[in-house]
Amino acid sequence: MCTVSWMSSPTGYKVFFNRDEQKTRARALPPAIISDRHTRAIMPIDPKGDGTWCAVNEHGITYALLNFYQGRLPKGKLISRGKIVRQCASFASVDEAKHFVRSLVHAKYAPFSLLIFDPERSLVPSVFMMRWNGKALIEMEQTSPLISSAVRYEEVFASRISVYRQYIGPDEGVENADDFARLHASHLPDRSAFSICMHREDAQTVSYSQIEVELNQIRFFYSDGAPCEAPVLLSEKMNRA
Repeated sequence: MCTVSWMSSPTGYKVFFNRDEQKTRARALPPAIISDRHTRAIMPIDPKGDGTWCAVNEHGITYALLNFYQGRLPKGKLISRGKIVRQCASFASVDEAKHFVRSLVHAKYAPFSLLIFDPERSLVPSVFMMRWNGKALIEMEQTSPLISSAVRYEEVFASRISVYRQYIGPDEGVENADDFARLHASHLPDRSAFSICMHREDAQTVSYSQIEVELNQIRFFYSDGAPCEAPVLLSEKMNRA
């Protein structure tokens, strides 16, 4: 029940992430700088699983994970998918992260889609994605946006793609970050399960993350709540390694 979009520029890239969750889920800890394996990364933390859904490290690599509800759920006790992102953020290279994800015992995780934003490919419109569908790990290129929903996925996808095209122009390289921010606070076509800023009786958009990776600096903006209601503030920043 999330939406991730992104844009690139000659000096870096920006990622925009609406996290949608059940209203009963514990509130996440705001983004903080965490050091692991001698690598610093900025990430919010989900206290339920001690993992995260998005992170950016000092090498300018961003990871964003969405649940893949259309996959097959493995049997038995499962490990939190958020721990995958947290572990990936500790690696200094994209290749290390890819090797780590490939080496996982995938049947211990519910299905997921993991986007890996490589600063060396910032001008490439597609992003490398690793998807565990409950049967196999599939690697592919993904264009913006990536959408997940546990409820009426096909209808939700069609609605959000239509709204995305209204806000974001078709020409690569002319995107505006303000347009993406407005997109992620949008209630088109109405305030419901179909809108990118999502609101249902049992679930809603609970946070908004905006990650900006430039040549020398990384900034993490965060809204602790739906972006239509809570302010989007600079949470953390750090220099590129």
